[in-house]
Amino acid sequence: MKKIRFILCILFLLSCSKTEVTEVDLSPYFQGIGGTAVFYQPTTGQYKIHNLSLSGQRSSPCSTFKIISAGLALSENLINKGHSKIKWNKKHYDMQTWNKDMTLKEAFRTSCVWYFRNLINRLPQAKIQAALNRLEYGNKDISDWKGNLNANAEHPELKGFWIESSLQISPVEQVRSLAKLFSSPSPTAATLKELMQTTETPVKIYGKTGLGIKDNKVHTAWFVGFFEQNNRPVYFAVRLADEDNPLPDYRHKASQYARQIAIDIISNARLF
Repeated sequence: MKKIRFILCILFLLSCSKTEVTEVDLSPYFQGIGGTAVFYQPTTGQYKIHNLSLSGQRSSPCSTFKIISAGLALSENLINKGHSKIKWNKKHYDMQTWNKDMTLKEAFRTSCVWYFRNLINRLPQAKIQAALNRLEYGNKDISDWKGNLNANAEHPELKGFWIESSLQISPVEQVRSLAKLFSSPSPTAATLKELMQTTETPVKIYGKTGLGIKDNKVHTAWFVGFFEQNNRPVYFAVRLADEDNPLPDYRHKASQYARQIAIDIISNARLF
């Protein structure tokens, strides 16, 4: 089924007007870690893809979905830049940085799950479904609303349909959804851009990591976002898929590896 979905995804891309898909070898940047990288320039319709066979396979978006949930909360006026603090419930979590009242900026930077679960709970399911349909966000499946398919977390506020659960998305779909999300200037897009800023030099890069654990192994590790080249936005998604990687810190830092791989490619490889 995964192979069929991948073929259908690539056929769809090739059927679109102004679309050009080029497979590129970026393996030196991955340094033996299994994964894929997708770069998409919507103004020209060009895709540059490393490891084409993985680029259309779906997995959980995990914390990359915080881009979408933050955007929805901002656009629905649940929070704004000046008023976004949510009180901590006084439970002590393994992530020490989560054990305090949090603003949107703090929660985004520390990838605080309970904060974004709180926002999602305040949004009507129909609103979220409509947004995912509009963005063509993967399989658009929020049926496991509470995230009970994820056996890794014991607290309900640390579960959700976007964390190793019903919602699934491929790297190709990630870049297309991001391009739709940021297609028009708006206060929400401007705030998201501020939240996502990752580097200043040599290129300003905006992104979000994501890490999924399944059966005590890294199931997926993401870094997705965009940068500008020649005054044109380029959207990217790097996803690692290497459950048995022997690196001693891989389980805890796989998404940081994805982030560094993306930064190195963007800073050094002239793809467009």
